[in-house]
Amino acid sequence: MEGLPSEVLAGDGSMSVTPRGQEISDESAAARFDAVYGTYRPLLRKIAIRKFGIPVQAVDDLVHDVFATYLANPSNVRDLHPYLIGAICNASRQYRRRDDASPISSEGLDWSGPPEEELVEGVVRNLVISTTLSRLGVKCRETLQRFYLYGESALSIATSRDTSANYIFRLLNYCRNRARSIYREMRGPE
Repeated sequence: MEGLPSEVLAGDGSMSVTPRGQEISDESAAARFDAVYGTYRPLLRKIAIRKFGIPVQAVDDLVHDVFATYLANPSNVRDLHPYLIGAICNASRQYRRRDDASPISSEGLDWSGPPEEELVEGVVRNLVISTTLSRLGVKCRETLQRFYLYGESALSIATSRDTSANYIFRLLNYCRNRARSIYREMRGPE
């Protein structure tokens, strides 16, 4: 009995399904891994930094650990995209737990912070974005977050919602326009 298929990144950047147990040359496997690494590394870094607040100097170690785990047995991975995202989230959470358990040292930290004007502008911007997103519907909010914040492709979102990528692009356009009108309402007449 043949094993379940697994995703493999083709040379052109598209995903192809290869039956388990099929032999792949070392050169093509290395090229495919390089393509997967190059494709997913920026997304995994972004998730670890933005969602979990992992320091930039520690992010590459986490990303390498995720890929090392994947490389150890890629045949166990059915769907690469969710696997890698889940793995970086788990690694980031583990890092946070380990980091929170270690004693905090204030040596070498810059306590000056950003200038007050910059800090106030950032807080105001975050409040405006939060208020705008809270007034959007759940479908719009989730779609915008997945596309812009988490860097998911329209095809990935469409697949998870059992629809087409064209529908997701139309939905994104509608949601952006709706967010603009909400922002204009909040801002009031100029």
